[in-house]
Amino acid sequence: MKALLNLFIFLFTITTIFAQETTDNSPLIVVNENILHKDVLEAIDPKNIESVNVLKDKAATAIYGQNAKNGAILITTKDISKRELKKLYKKYSAENSINKETEVFKISGTVYDCEKLELSGVYIKNLNSKAETQTDFDGKFSIEVKINDVLEISFLQFKSQKVKIENKENLVINLKSDQQIILEKPVIYLYPTEKTTIDLKIDLKGKLLTTFPKYDKSWDVIAEPNGQIFDKKSKRYYNSLFWDGTIDFPEEHYKYDDGFIVPKEKLTEFFIEKLEHIGLNNQETNEFIQYWLPILERNRYNFIHFLINEECDEIATLNVNPKPETTIRIYMEFYGLENYTQINEQHLPKTERKGFTLVEWGGADVSSKIRKNEF
Repeated sequence: MKALLNLFIFLFTITTIFAQETTDNSPLIVVNENILHKDVLEAIDPKNIESVNVLKDKAATAIYGQNAKNGAILITTKDISKRELKKLYKKYSAENSINKETEVFKISGTVYDCEKLELSGVYIKNLNSKAETQTDFDGKFSIEVKINDVLEISFLQFKSQKVKIENKENLVINLKSDQQIILEKPVIYLYPTEKTTIDLKIDLKGKLLTTFPKYDKSWDVIAEPNGQIFDKKSKRYYNSLFWDGTIDFPEEHYKYDDGFIVPKEKLTEFFIEKLEHIGLNNQETNEFIQYWLPILERNRYNFIHFLINEECDEIATLNVNPKPETTIRIYMEFYGLENYTQINEQHLPKTERKGFTLVEWGGADVSSKIRKNEF
């Protein structure tokens, strides 16, 4: 028995020597004249080995050709058929794979958009271990995983993606743009003629994301004539009700017949003129400009189109009890332009404020839906 054990140790010593002397670590393994995978050695019981012969260089290639360019190890066993050897190897592989599945290691990767640009700040979560990380400025990340773990890759305005870890190779993730549009900063002001309890429901044709105060089937509030709003659930006062969400319009929606082309230097005077014409007061106009001006000033020119009053029902309807006498709703859709272009000027209606008045404004960057040289 000791002799057989020594023989087996010798056998693995030889394979180690071959591995050190070669670049691909692959001496040819021949068991009972059958060429087999080298890992089958670990599945053979040493007591079943009858003899071992080592061939190197020309001695090996003369018999087995270039497959044995790194040498050959010839093994003879006692009464083990090729079929039985394969069974042993299969069993060994299964046991080995279990060990691999429990091994924790760090995997690296890079996340790109559809134009092959690196995305920073992408959220990476291991759904099995709950480990989390984000991509750096160059779109790179690393995270601890095990074989068969699933990573969820998510980023605002991109479709989330799930990746199953099958090996230790670096990951390359290409995220596709989410076809939905983000409705940003819709805010609702309420001005009853006297202190009034108001129930307000939003029927959005998309998906609500964030609300403030928290929206739970409706807002149940008490509004004052000066616009101050008391939310019964949070028991706090607000100047307006906030929500945002996502929506997906058909392509026809983005084929604009009219609008405005506004250079960045004239955005403020443009909004003051147009918004107050439509019916917004000084405070509402200022808050609109304070939010949108830093965003639109990133572009040299902006195409701007307004959805007003009933046109806003395409996005969401508001069910308000008691019903306002005057409702002014404005949604701005825009995208940036490098050069000035011509478009028919949009005609904007004017609404007089009478009685209990509700005002709402919001907007969306529709750049992902538009071919920049459309006009």
